[in-house]
Amino acid sequence: MRHCCSFKADDIYFLNDNELYSSRKLSIGFCPICSKPVAELIQWRFDGKYEKINLAGIQANDLVLKHKDEINYSMRELNYLSFKTKPFGWVYGINKAYKNNKINQYACDFYGNKELIKSL
Repeated sequence: MRHCCSFKADDIYFLNDNELYSSRKLSIGFCPICSKPVAELIQWRFDGKYEKINLAGIQANDLVLKHKDEINYSMRELNYLSFKTKPFGWVYGINKAYKNNKINQYACDFYGNKELIKSL
């Protein structure tokens, strides 16, 4: 029974195009049943054919190491950058008043990001 085919990806790496393939995506994670590392490579050939490779265990680690130099960006990095720039998720407001009757309104999130909304 091959149970390592369906898994929830911990991270998704988007790979650079090469001379044979485009739209390349490498998903890595762990099998929920046997806890082995699992990797899935999805890529499109330039003639329009789809290729999907599922590997588990040591072969999955070898696949990740083989394509390590071709990584363009990862989903984890992309999500982390979106948290660092602007308020994300639940947002609350802060009003700051100054001595010269100036009030600044900020939108803040629970990640420490702050953005000036308006100044009165």
